[in-house]
Amino acid sequence: MKNIIIVGQGAIGLLWYHHILQLINNHGDYNEARLHLLPSKRIDSTSPSAKPRSNKTSTNQITMSYDQYSFTDHNGLVHQGKINYAQTEDIEQADLIIFCVKAFQISLALDNIANKLKSNITIVLAHNGMGTLSELSQNIIKHQNIYALLTTHGCLRSAPFTVTHTGVGSTDIGLLSGVPNLAQQESLTKLLNTALPQVTFHQEINKKQWLKLAINCVINPLTAINDISNGEINNAEYSSTILILLEEVVAVADAEKVNLDLADLKIIVKNVAQATAKNSSSMRCDITEKRTSEIDYINGYIHRLGIKHKLATPENTKMWQAVSALS
Repeated sequence: MKNIIIVGQGAIGLLWYHHILQLINNHGDYNEARLHLLPSKRIDSTSPSAKPRSNKTSTNQITMSYDQYSFTDHNGLVHQGKINYAQTEDIEQADLIIFCVKAFQISLALDNIANKLKSNITIVLAHNGMGTLSELSQNIIKHQNIYALLTTHGCLRSAPFTVTHTGVGSTDIGLLSGVPNLAQQESLTKLLNTALPQVTFHQEINKKQWLKLAINCVINPLTAINDISNGEINNAEYSSTILILLEEVVAVADAEKVNLDLADLKIIVKNVAQATAKNSSSMRCDITEKRTSEIDYINGYIHRLGIKHKLATPENTKMWQAVSALS
């Protein structure tokens, strides 16, 4: 995988951009690789004029332009690096494209570059929620291998092209759609795991997706609606709501032939909230900053599957409607 593109200049996009760039610069096995960034707001224009203007900004006494990024690692060390913007020829030569954008941006982002892609490249989707695969065109599904990337790394974007690695986590990947290709899977896993360990490949990523979805169905809406940090959802006042949300998720997952254990989920949600107690969830940040949230692909996804399987999901529906009203 010599030609790599990261789509998206948010927290997770720059997290992977930084670590893969460091890998290319410092690891002999990857010094022939090329890395480019395709900003999510520029996916429909890949000419040189698509490069963001060099408006200078100051963050923590660091002056930088949009020609470079600032990354603060989990030890507090600040790194600055050059941004190599993707042009049309880079997209045409891409072997790996990692989409680090919101769930509702995935379909458009892929559609806008689909006619430029070689067949059978590695496409990775890194977003919260589920349901994006069903929105992709059959042409993309037919010609590309699509992987899911789920990560527990904490990363905060404090200004344009300025991010902080707030918590070290792990990453799970697996094939969502396409033909299993052992060489491709091993190459992808090795690249990501060498850049930012620990990365694990799963033959059945669907179960991992559902586990993360269950966590997101609780932490994201409750923190966004109540404007609280993650740890505060462990307060007694939210316990009954959490139980109902998880019961509905378990029922819908079962209808989708995915077995989730309610008791385990309660413990997992509590532990995640505790481990990220001081963090502000991505959905809370979206609402606070007046951005569109991914609620349609989280509690909204449970709502839609509930209708599909004739299962009542009143609490998830309530969360979906409440966050939608705030967006």
